[in-house]
This record gives sequence, C-alpha cells and structure tokens, in this order.
Amino acid sequence: MVDLLRRLTGRERVALIIVVPLFITALIYTLIIVPAWEQKTRFNSMAQRKKVELVTFRELAVRYRDLESSMSGMETNIKRRTGSFSILGMLEREARELGIQDRIASMKPMNSQVDQKIRESSVEIRLEKLDLNRTVEFLKKIEGSKDLVIIKRLRMKSRFDDPKLLDVTLLASTLEVQ
Repeated sequence: MVDLLRRLTGRERVALIIVVPLFITALIYTLIIVPAWEQKTRFNSMAQRKKVELVTFRELAVRYRDLESSMSGMETNIKRRTGSFSILGMLEREARELGIQDRIASMKPMNSQVDQKIRESSVEIRLEKLDLNRTVEFLKKIEGSKDLVIIKRLRMKSRFDDPKLLDVTLLASTLEVQ
C-alpha cells in the first residue's frame, strides 16, 4: 500500500486524499444515515397514527359506557312495565280504543332473541280500509305508549276501489327482559 502511494504523482495523491474521504462519507450517508432517518420518520408517523387511534379508542370507550348505562336503564324500564305485558294485547287494546278493531285483517306475532337476557317481541299487523287520520292516530298511540313499543316497518298503499282509504301493514316491536 505504501509502495502504491509512493508511485503516485502529487496530483494523484491529492485526488486520492480528496476522493477517498468523500467516498467514505457517501458510503456512511447511504448505508447508515439515510436508513436511520427513514426509520425515524416511519416511527414518528406510526406514533402519530397510534395517537389518533388512542383518541378514537377513548371516544369509543366513552360511547360504549354510555350505551351500556342506557341499556341497563332500558332494562329497568322494561322490567317496570305493567305485569304480564303483551305487545299483541296492547295493539288490540289501542285499536279497540280508536274503534278500528274491525279493520284488522291479520296480526302475526314474531319473536327473536337479541342476546342472552333480552328478547324482541314483534307483531306484524295488517289493517284494511283505514283513512289517513285514523292511521296517524294509531301510529301515535303505538309510538307514544309508555310500554316502549316502536314501529320498525310501515307500508301504506291506497286502495284501488277508494283512493281515500289505505291498506296499512306495520311491524311493531318491543323488547322483553327474561
């Protein structure tokens, strides 16, 4: 190596002294500094994403606690309901009070399990030849009931023989705690 340096001219030695450190610097920059910088940037962006995810997770946790307390409050309200509540009986009673019990074409009860403690009771009721005012009154009575009954589906169509009258099919539903 020393012989090689002795054989070089002054100009070649100066060029070698300038080129070798530049080459070593470029090599260090390419193999060490750039990958370290990229990794730091990647970690910073991952940290930012995780911070956003943490905020989202905390919001979801608060929302979950709110829903859980709402659910327990709903269970309490359902348990407070009058004795042996039946959605079928309630719908018949409301129809009788409005004087539309003779317009009931069919009532079809349905049940489904929501979770271990809660069951959904539904009734599909079909009413024929009903005017719009009585339909609205019936819907108000169902949804305004203290028995926590909701209307999940409603279909109204006017009759061909008398367009002022409606055929109404609705699905009323409530929850029961077992």
